[in-house]
Amino acid sequence: MTITTSAPVGVLNTYGGIDTLKQRAGMTGSTQESLLWLALYGASRTVDRYCNRHFFVLSGTRQFDVEHAGKLPVPDLAAVIAIREDADRDRVFELTLTADQYLLYPLNASPDRPWGRPYSSVVADPDGTRPGFTTGRRTIEIDGDWGYRCVLQDTGVDLNGGGPLASTATLVTVTDGSLIEPGSTLRIGQEQVFVRLVSGNDLTLARGVNGTSAVSHADGSDLLEMSYPAPVNEAALLIAGRLFSRKDAPLAVTAGSYGLGSPDTRAAIDPDAGRLLSTLRRLPVGIGN
Repeated sequence: MTITTSAPVGVLNTYGGIDTLKQRAGMTGSTQESLLWLALYGASRTVDRYCNRHFFVLSGTRQFDVEHAGKLPVPDLAAVIAIREDADRDRVFELTLTADQYLLYPLNASPDRPWGRPYSSVVADPDGTRPGFTTGRRTIEIDGDWGYRCVLQDTGVDLNGGGPLASTATLVTVTDGSLIEPGSTLRIGQEQVFVRLVSGNDLTLARGVNGTSAVSHADGSDLLEMSYPAPVNEAALLIAGRLFSRKDAPLAVTAGSYGLGSPDTRAAIDPDAGRLLSTLRRLPVGIGN
């Protein structure tokens, strides 16, 4: 499976599995599987663009201008690894903030839980040892997991290769391949991998995706699945199925999409998918990702 992406280098993700999409399309075999992959990837990125946020977890470092010493707005943030500050504005982030020097808001956001939401700001703790951030251009740097939330589910599957998994290996043997679907994004330790193919208990993987690095792993390591909000999965599968079906009637109106009258070629997204995503959509104003 080859996907050409317009996403940042190293980003590979779909909000749904290829087997589920094939089942909905009434397909067996792999004759048109490449078209299904393209539809599923395109649908996943359509969801991101429509919602003005992404639901996969992108690990990375971002730098920010600080306009107000007490509060720094940030894009969707699922977890903080480290926050560093350029306290003397010499373009070197020499100060690593400790947990008593900042607060993450909204409080109790719980982005690691299925019901959670992302953090949207970092606030200087007025009762801590650093009650204000250094204002100026590019004075804060955050290492973090960026995205709507980071929810991991145990697949019940472990590495089972008889020895350590090398950082360069893309064919991986596991204890039970039937529990893994192609199109899943898994995490082994801190490394994210994308499942391209499942054959028995052998997985073909893209290693070190979404900002993570491919590293070696001990045999028996757990495989955790990155989980996304149910409306995101459903919307992506719905859009992908309709994109795939349009090849058979490229000039036709998709059933149920526009109702009576002429097709609305300006529609940003399939209306049914839009209804599913309505509560997750962020207005396209303010800070960007």
